[in-house]
Amino acid sequence: MYRDLPVFLKLFFSLVLVVIGYLVLYQIFLLGAKLINDPIDRAILLAMQPDHYVPVLDEFIMFLTHFSTYLFSITAISWQVTYLIVRRNKTANKIAGYVWRILALLLGIYHLCGLWISSYGIFWWRPHEYRSVFIFLSIASFLVFWFGAKTWEKWDYQERRRWSRIFWITLISVFFTNYLGEDSIKRIVGRPRPLNEKHEPWNRQVRVIKDEVVKASPSYISGHASSLFALLTPAIWGARKKWAKGALASWATVHAYTRVYTAAHFPYCVLMGSLFGFLIGTLCYWSFWWCLEPKDKPPVPAPPVKAGTA
Repeated sequence: MYRDLPVFLKLFFSLVLVVIGYLVLYQIFLLGAKLINDPIDRAILLAMQPDHYVPVLDEFIMFLTHFSTYLFSITAISWQVTYLIVRRNKTANKIAGYVWRILALLLGIYHLCGLWISSYGIFWWRPHEYRSVFIFLSIASFLVFWFGAKTWEKWDYQERRRWSRIFWITLISVFFTNYLGEDSIKRIVGRPRPLNEKHEPWNRQVRVIKDEVVKASPSYISGHASSLFALLTPAIWGARKKWAKGALASWATVHAYTRVYTAAHFPYCVLMGSLFGFLIGTLCYWSFWWCLEPKDKPPVPAPPVKAGTA
């Protein structure tokens, strides 16, 4: 039985399964480039992108397209570091809850400072025409860390341990999706982006948003879309509540749409990037399903013995 194998053999077979599945998916999505249809993609792109500034929506789109991966990454890494420090210590759990609330305040203030200092290139920020994206980032980071504090107060050790394992599965998902797959597919296919000079004169109809003008690197497949789906898919499968699954899936889907909204990618490239990240994330999650089971399962009670049946 697979369950009875030593841990190192389980890890080996799971990794082999991921590698084989990745190679199959890689070839499928490489062949998917043959289905590219420029006229259809152009029409869909122009239909999905507004031709004028839309208040609030434009800023929200720019927040999602620039900071989604960043926000999820700092949250996941901070959570994992906290878990490695806290472990089973109940006192440390309570302290971690307070620390996360303090981090929520500090990050909220720090990101809000982008309104004034982003134009100077301080820290990692670049100048933004839509500076109000930092208001969205400030609110989002505050809420994520504030409510993230509840995981240290309400979750038991087994639940935290399960999410720690999901974190490592996510790293495997991102490694195969982006560091191996996405960059390689882009180099081989080499489809120019919508705003590339090769698409003139039709791309003059495309609305250019100054905060996201991408012309150089290839379009197929979308790295932004594949990245966030690779990051969020293990969490989508791992979440126990339907609303959490729906929220994570919606986040990844709307983020993928932002790549079309900003004319950074063709719709087909975004669709295939999203599918690539989702399928790799799914493959990694279910290949390592066994490590998410409770370490110490409660014993199954014996059935009651009826009187006179001894």
